[in-house]
Amino acid sequence: MTRKPINFRRGETSGGSSPNVQVYTYKLIKEGEPNVLLCHAKDFSPPNIKMELLENGVVIPNANQSDLSFESDWSFKLTLHAAFTPQSGSKYSCRVNHNDKSKEIQLDTY
Repeated sequence: MTRKPINFRRGETSGGSSPNVQVYTYKLIKEGEPNVLLCHAKDFSPPNIKMELLENGVVIPNANQSDLSFESDWSFKLTLHAAFTPQSGSKYSCRVNHNDKSKEIQLDTY
């Protein structure tokens, strides 16, 4: 007999829950001024997730990731951040892959 995992937050069987994703900066965005780009994913399960920060569709190197942690309802959260210098016309985003599903969230810049 095969059983599906139980989603304890909803009390029902489920294959997991998709992350809520936010992309933001440490300081107000000023062109040419060094800053930090952050991507925060929360409320997801299971914990298998891959996150990437992108500039114009290219992965930003040397991004740092927090330790995976969980809330009292057993949902997980994770933050990825990288130093960057905003440039006019550039697009910044975070790509999240979770449970074989991918989504990309773009930073609202100027």
